[in-house]
Amino acid sequence: MYLFTEVIFYSGKRKYLPKNGYRPDAIFNETKEYWGITFVELPAEKFDVPVPAIIKFTFQNSHYQDVMQGQSFAIMEGFNQVGEGKIISIETEKCEVRI
Repeated sequence: MYLFTEVIFYSGKRKYLPKNGYRPDAIFNETKEYWGITFVELPAEKFDVPVPAIIKFTFQNSHYQDVMQGQSFAIMEGFNQVGEGKIISIETEKCEVRI
């Protein structure tokens, strides 16, 4: 399964924009649990600008049942929030980013 999302990476939090294969953690819930995610498609070209992205959970497929369309999440590197995102849709098969 895949999450079609819109994400923003904050300027001043990273030196370079991440690329496909980037594997941060994300916080999707009030319990503040860190869940590993992998960016399958990430065409980010500028900081502080929303960009469509496709992500998947790195370790736990069971997390797909714990998230929903429209849900926001924090993109984390350790204790540092480097960006944020919102789930546009949850797809059973790989989708493509169209810019």
